[in-house]
Amino acid sequence: MNQKKDKNINVFEYRPVRPFLQIPEKVLMYILQLTPSSFAKVYLYLYNISYGMGHDYTITHTSVREIASNLNISIGRTQNAITYFKKIGAIEKIESRAVIGTKFRVNVPEYSSNSGNWFFTTPDKVRYLMMKEKLLTSEKIVTSKIKRYKSVKKSLDQQLFDEFKE
Repeated sequence: MNQKKDKNINVFEYRPVRPFLQIPEKVLMYILQLTPSSFAKVYLYLYNISYGMGHDYTITHTSVREIASNLNISIGRTQNAITYFKKIGAIEKIESRAVIGTKFRVNVPEYSSNSGNWFFTTPDKVRYLMMKEKLLTSEKIVTSKIKRYKSVKKSLDQQLFDEFKE
């Protein structure tokens, strides 16, 4: 931990450690006003398993029972939250399987100062979320752009993407 001394006062600097999820202020402001508070827990859970993994949809199938169990809230309250978020457009069902559960597209809140209300939109229409650019190669390998190297060829010369060999 970094420690700075200033006039005999210890000042600490804190940095997050993995895993760490950043929640935009607009998302936080929206969920803090939700009643009942269990609705906020459900939205944050869905936000975590989507945007926390870098996607605008839940990366795994999930069910009402699973969400309720993980959040320690009742199944009925969880079902009410899911129904509410579907109704206002916060989540959309994109795939459903009988045994494993449902995948949801998770939209993000935006405040309209004209109407004084919150509405939900896709992440590409808001300024407070940044999209990380990724490249999908022909071998179906996802590699992030590395800005400190002038080209992907140079980074390959550095052997950053070599497979582990025993």
